[in-house]
Amino acid sequence: MRIYLTGGTGYIGTALAVRLAAEGHELHCLVRSTSDRRGLEQAGAECHIGDLSDPDSLRAGMRGCEVVIHAAAELDLRVPRERMEAVNVAGSENVARAAVDLAVKRFLSVSSMAFFGGSPDDGSAGNEESPPRRPFLTAYSATKNAAQRALERWAAQGLELNTVYPSLVYGPPGKKGGANPLLRALAKGRLRFLVGAARIARWVFIDDVVEAMVRVLERAPAGRGYLLTGEAATVRQVAEQVVQHTDVPAPRFNLPLPLARALLNTSNVLLPLIGRRSRVHREQLKNLRRHWNFDDRRAREELDWHPRSLAAGLPPTLALLLKSD
Repeated sequence: MRIYLTGGTGYIGTALAVRLAAEGHELHCLVRSTSDRRGLEQAGAECHIGDLSDPDSLRAGMRGCEVVIHAAAELDLRVPRERMEAVNVAGSENVARAAVDLAVKRFLSVSSMAFFGGSPDDGSAGNEESPPRRPFLTAYSATKNAAQRALERWAAQGLELNTVYPSLVYGPPGKKGGANPLLRALAKGRLRFLVGAARIARWVFIDDVVEAMVRVLERAPAGRGYLLTGEAATVRQVAEQVVQHTDVPAPRFNLPLPLARALLNTSNVLLPLIGRRSRVHREQLKNLRRHWNFDDRRAREELDWHPRSLAAGLPPTLALLLKSD
């Protein structure tokens, strides 16, 4: 197939591009002028310089393609909300509009479990039919939800839309990709305490996410969405599994969320005085007010998808993350 991919230089996008190219697909990737596209070019992809805000640049690479995979998103929690809305919402609209204009029917959107705004307060698992929890705690959740709603409006005009909603993605390559920075901090003993230690989230290995997306393209009916979430675990349980593979102890203390917010506010005032800034953003703490537990049964049953456990995924991940800087 001739496939158009946005976000091909990102964490998930890179892994997906390598897989698709290896399987012989003709891959056309949207890249910014400042992006490092060497990995895509080495994989055999054709790169097209452009931007989500420039419809003409989107059409230039998309013309003649059979499938569009939209994986580009603004993930940096420090950017102004306007920037996140421009990329995640308006950018998604532009990609969908270009696909409709060029009669590209198949469209795979790479969203996030952030779309749902959190899972039930009792710790039970949500699913694809769960109503989003409002108000959204972060700009990222709000924009991912709005982006999906925009794509669904284009689907009503004939776009054959499928959407995947990954959870916390981890695994090689890339020490800074997905949830790897948290795992690395745990493995290197850099966390003295945990915040939200009892909160449940889901963890999924990056190769399993890519495998699921390939299966969606091969067998999913139009209009179907899939949570790709893997294993459920509390923050404390993940920390305990990580340290089993290291010589550092798990963080002993659980810091209450209100105290963590107070400490973060103080550090945001003091650290700039010595030319530094906190590694934690207030948006990350907001997410810890809710569970992020979502059932991926639909993907397992309809796609015959079998994501690996943390016990299987952590060893190769930590082997990479524990290497020296």
